[in-house]
Amino acid sequence: MNHVERILNLPALRWNLAIGWTLLLTLFLLQPEAEPLIDLGLPRGPNTIQREIFFSALHLLAFALTCFIWYGALRCAFNPRNSLFAALLVAIALGLATEALQSLTLDRHASLIDLIANICGALIAARFIWRRH
Repeated sequence: MNHVERILNLPALRWNLAIGWTLLLTLFLLQPEAEPLIDLGLPRGPNTIQREIFFSALHLLAFALTCFIWYGALRCAFNPRNSLFAALLVAIALGLATEALQSLTLDRHASLIDLIANICGALIAARFIWRRH
């Protein structure tokens, strides 16, 4: 194992990455659209089918990444099966929570399409991880 691989396998790094990513994703999903704290340069405008597909794809990727990152962190402490189950639960719970909390923001709203994309992203990542182990 080379030096980079040893660093990437440090449990503290994996846990910090999982927590940091979760906080950053939560900020992205709950920040105001009109005046975001971190402007991602995402297109603004009326809800068109193309815009919905674009944002659904982003949700799918973000929650797949969430499942992968949490699996990596949890794998430091638990067996693969329990780590995968817990990572999937974390990703789905985060997807549910952020969609619900969006309804409490000034210019955001909960979206069933986004929620489905969140859950599908987590499930796709979990399926990929399951097939690898």
